[in-house]
Amino acid sequence: MSCKEEPFDYGYVNFSVDPESTEYFNLNQGSRGWEYFEGGMRGVVVFRLNYGEYVCYERTCTAKNCHERLEVDEITNVLLVCPNCHSSFIYYDGSPTSGSEAKRNLYSYCTYFDGIDLLVYNCN
Repeated sequence: MSCKEEPFDYGYVNFSVDPESTEYFNLNQGSRGWEYFEGGMRGVVVFRLNYGEYVCYERTCTAKNCHERLEVDEITNVLLVCPNCHSSFIYYDGSPTSGSEAKRNLYSYCTYFDGIDLLVYNCN
């Protein structure tokens, strides 16, 4: 890694949840939902893309020298937004939107849904 590169901010994640549980109300909203969970560096967010299809991202902004905790834009429910540098990221693939200070995608965690439980874990 060169001096100009910054490492990704991510941490250990390994948990399972029943995504249909009423405990995770936000994850079951409408055609797609989302829910925050503990883990990683600054927490993680799980988005439901379709029934049985989920993605999970680290909630740490990837903008250089920022590293703030991201929040879901509750108006659109499709963007993660940094309250500090105002970078925003698309929920579907974690990529920064045009005009964002951040240039790198969010760190993604692996997900596996067995029909009952959703497993979320580090990919490497």
